[in-house]
This record gives sequence, structure tokens and C-alpha cells, in this order.
Amino acid sequence: MIQNENRCRKVSGRLGLKARADLLQNCLAAWPRRGKRLLEINCGEGFFLPVLWECGFDVTATEREPGLRSRALHHVGFRAEIMASSDEHLPFEDDAFDWVVLHAAAKNWPAFENSLAEALRVATGGIAVAFWNSASLSYTLSRLGNSGFWPWPRYNCFSVWRRLKQHGMGSQTSLSALSGPVRTWNRPHGGILRQAVTHVLPLGAWCIIRMDIAPPGFVTPLPLRLRGARFASPAAVLECHRIGEASNDKEQAD
Repeated sequence: MIQNENRCRKVSGRLGLKARADLLQNCLAAWPRRGKRLLEINCGEGFFLPVLWECGFDVTATEREPGLRSRALHHVGFRAEIMASSDEHLPFEDDAFDWVVLHAAAKNWPAFENSLAEALRVATGGIAVAFWNSASLSYTLSRLGNSGFWPWPRYNCFSVWRRLKQHGMGSQTSLSALSGPVRTWNRPHGGILRQAVTHVLPLGAWCIIRMDIAPPGFVTPLPLRLRGARFASPAAVLECHRIGEASNDKEQAD
């Protein structure tokens, strides 16, 4: 995990990392943040923790590797709590957080499903899954050019979208960045391709799919349709009494 994180940092560099941070802010812009708790799973070296804290969230993070946790504490300081935890077994109660950001790190789809289930278990408002996209133009170019490197693990964005959709818990939005070749990610002249954010087709190398969880029991109201029927016209309401009450009223009148 540490080796992979170092390789990702080396290939993306400072400018590529900024593009990823900007994408994360763009993706989470729709989430309310005042008084809201956010959990970042697999925070790595904690590059995004200051960004999330500055957005206004009450941030908690988890990371399995001790070395990465130490670096994350160096980045964020006292502004967030960082706990030792696997993404498949989170030490939190159900619905413990409003929002969850999951950095996918599973080596296979069953492990990914377990991580996703845990993220959904502790989230009440929504989750955002961030991952390296194997369906991107950048990945295709790296394979054709035999560059021999790609951030790992990688996932097909359409497969991730389908697995989120199967849970049927809310609407989904996909965003991606780093759309150009790997060599442009950390070069000044590659800014257009690096910063470009695609919404419809997530063709960028780094992708985030956000799912906003609908409230329980939420239904869409349907219009009432009547075929040729009409409501009765309004009529005056007549005063009425019970039989016993009417006799008493008559005796009192006499």
C-alpha cells in the first residue's frame, strides 16, 4: 500500500494532486457541511484531509498502514482524527456519519463490495467513491505506449457505477480529471487536459462517483387522474340532531 501510494504521488506530482483535490471539492460541493460529520476511508498520506476540513466538514479518517497514518497526521495535525482500521471492518456504529468518502483500495471485486457495504452502513446522507479509472483515455494511452506504469488498483468506472446502482439507495453523479496522457499530469503545458472535469462520460484517469442517499420511505408523488369522473358540487351542510336530542329540544320549547 505504501509503495503504491509513493508511486501514485511520484507520477501525479504536485499539479496532478491539485487537480484531484479540485475534483474532490467539485464533487462534494452539493453536500451540506455545517455541523456534518464526514469519514474518509483509506486516507493514505492525508493529502485530502486539509481540503475536507477547510470545506467545513467535521472530519474523521481511517487508514490501515501505520506509516501512512503518521504522514497523514503530519498533514492534518489536530484538525482531524485518524484511526487504524481496514475498509472492510470499520469500528463505527450504523449511520455514524453524514457523509463518507471511500478511496477504493480493494484488490478484487468481492473485497470492493465489502468495502462499499461498510461505507453505506455508516453513511446516512451519501458516499463518494474515488478510484483510478481503467476505462479512461489515459489508461488506454499508457497501455498502447507500453509505459509500464499505472496507479494501482484500478477499476472500470462503468463497473463501479453498476455496483452502486444495484444498491438502489439514491441518485448518482460521476466526475473525473487527469484526462490527458500520464506525462502531462505534472507539466505546466498540460493544464487543460489535467484540470478538465468531465461529467457525462468519466474519461479521466481519476474518477469519483457520488451517490446521494435518499431518505427512508421517500416516494415521488403521482398526480391523481380521473377518467370522466367529477367531484360532487359543494352543498350546504344541514344541522342535525340525534333522535333523543330532538325530543328534548321540543320539550324545552313547550
